[in-house]
Amino acid sequence: MPRKPVKILFNIAVIILFFLIFVPGVTSGAEDPVYMGVLLPLSGSDGQNLHDALQLAKEQINAGGGIGGRPLEFILRDTRTGDLITYAKYLVKDPRIRIVIGPHTSEELFLISDLFVKNQKVLISPTASSDEIYRAYAGTGYVWRTIANDGDITSAVMQHIKAHNGEKVAVLTINSSYGKTFYDWIPYWAIENGISITGVEEYSDLEEIPDAIEHLISQNPDYLIFVHSGSVVEIGTAFLTLNAMNTSTHLYFIYPDVDEQGQIWERLDPGTLGFLLATGLWKTGSVSMISTQLPDDTLMLMSKPWSTDFSQEYQTISNTSRSDFVPEVYDAVLVAAAVMARFTAYPDKSPGNAAKSILTNETGDTCDRSEAGFQSAFNKIQGGEIPVMTGVTGPLTYRKEGVDRQVPWYETYRIEEGKVIADPIPYQFREKSGSGMDLSDTLSDTTQPTDKDLPTGDYWAVIGALTRDWVNYRHQADALTMYTYLREKGVPDDHIILLVFDDIPQDRLNKKPGEVYHTPGEEEVRKQANPDYIGESVNKQMLIDILSGTGIKNDEPILRSNENSTVLIYLSSHGAPGGNLVLGDGDEQISAKEISTVLDNMAKNKRFGRMFVVLESCFSGVLASNVKTPGVLVLAASAEDETSKSTTYDSELSAWLSDEFTNELISLLRSSDRPFTLRHLYQQLYYNVRSSHPSITRGNESLDVPVHLFFGGDNNAAS
Repeated sequence: MPRKPVKILFNIAVIILFFLIFVPGVTSGAEDPVYMGVLLPLSGSDGQNLHDALQLAKEQINAGGGIGGRPLEFILRDTRTGDLITYAKYLVKDPRIRIVIGPHTSEELFLISDLFVKNQKVLISPTASSDEIYRAYAGTGYVWRTIANDGDITSAVMQHIKAHNGEKVAVLTINSSYGKTFYDWIPYWAIENGISITGVEEYSDLEEIPDAIEHLISQNPDYLIFVHSGSVVEIGTAFLTLNAMNTSTHLYFIYPDVDEQGQIWERLDPGTLGFLLATGLWKTGSVSMISTQLPDDTLMLMSKPWSTDFSQEYQTISNTSRSDFVPEVYDAVLVAAAVMARFTAYPDKSPGNAAKSILTNETGDTCDRSEAGFQSAFNKIQGGEIPVMTGVTGPLTYRKEGVDRQVPWYETYRIEEGKVIADPIPYQFREKSGSGMDLSDTLSDTTQPTDKDLPTGDYWAVIGALTRDWVNYRHQADALTMYTYLREKGVPDDHIILLVFDDIPQDRLNKKPGEVYHTPGEEEVRKQANPDYIGESVNKQMLIDILSGTGIKNDEPILRSNENSTVLIYLSSHGAPGGNLVLGDGDEQISAKEISTVLDNMAKNKRFGRMFVVLESCFSGVLASNVKTPGVLVLAASAEDETSKSTTYDSELSAWLSDEFTNELISLLRSSDRPFTLRHLYQQLYYNVRSSHPSITRGNESLDVPVHLFFGGDNNAAS
């Protein structure tokens, strides 16, 4: 009997513990803060402005009651005064932190993001804008951003130019990860908008700008798009160079900055922009730091001006009424708070799951940007609803695959009569069109595959990965995967000539020594391969000798095909403007003209009956459009002026495992359950490859031939 009260108390304790652990929204330490980490440059004048944005968002959230009654607190790490990697490791190890705001640049994000993904902690960057971030981390749930993807910005730029009847465009970009997105995507969106690219160049130093502009303007483009680092001297140099040339080419600037006197600063000043547009004081005839007047018909893309309400709120906490990235930093806190509201209510789910649940599935009411609105949103989230939160930059809604906002935050402008005029181009998320695909000069797409009049001889393949070093992991993985596929189709190893530097398996960065993957953890493609040429033997002359059948000893692997043979050539590498293929570490190249000459000589020497050349490289469309050798078809990963893109990023290896074109090609070959033609293959590749416009030889040979002819034949390679 004396033990009964103890038993009752024990049962009560068990019940309380059950609710604490298993019932959503019920937590121990309900008054404990909700912690967030911050990895941003927080010192200096611009850093202080970012700090003020963080504090403003925190104060407004806490004034309304915090997150589920718990105050929000930051654990701040100033990346301007300390080591990024050290700080990142510290925040990852802190058990209080599930989400971190930052880092500042795309380069920094790639340095630390794999650490966060591995430890299931969420990163929300307000400033890292590279498209590579989307391609690497879409779908993971652990990397997000409030700033616009520069790939989306590029789409808007090209739509803006098209609206002003621009038909020809040249591009000059800073050689950086920021500039690379524009370098990669402007040609893509030019094709989608029916605009011709007359030239694309990069610059690393200020002194390179004048010569680059003079060269680009020689092709008489309607617009020159200048993507700069933000330096006033770079912008001034571009202005002065173009003005001295007496040209009809107009300038297009991305994020130029102008103050009340027309001086151009490093970044757009949103607060000043709003004021100047409202008052009409922004006139380019004003005295300028660089003494250059922006000419009429100059087009620009910049951030939107701040709302009056937000400007007033920010002034209550900051010494300035305007600064770059302040709205994005403020909104990153709101996004992080929404994710933490979900996670604290459902702690049995991962933070990444919480982020995907809240940010990509908004179906409930819209909550305004106010203390009451924040609390309404958090309460709904903790109650199982999924409201739409509103930030300074608009609704905080994301694409289904995550990372990027559904609607990026920007505005387009033009110069008219010496004034900056709002010239809005509404954002439209655009699916890839068929504008770059023209098969009109070949047979109907209803033609069924036929083996009539096809070569009846043996089958041969030359598979080459022409680059070296860990950063080019994907090229070797692509080639090894193509080799693996052909072996699966029954092609004898002695009828496949495989060239691969083969340095990846034993690279010091390889956490899986001896192995190479094309799909994370699923398909190891090196151990069963038998390369014929590795290391320094993979060079330009060796490739030519293998194809031509000259200069190699009789006992060395060589293409021993004849006039009845079907031959596949697959090459994966970097491509340079003009279609050159890069070999090794870039010191050696083989041009499209040289490859075309080799193919012509092979035809003269009756070294094939029919040949299919597949190129996985940037600018590879040059070869597809120029090869006229009878019996040869060329399938290229990209158009003539366009880059091809990597895909399948492995966070464990910190490497891109494949290129999108080859990844899709292999997928289509393996998934087909019925006979189909090269035409059908090309059409599927064209629409399914998101980041480039694959091109194919047109007019020389029919595309209405069976795909299997070139990818394994009829298993009669040894006949």
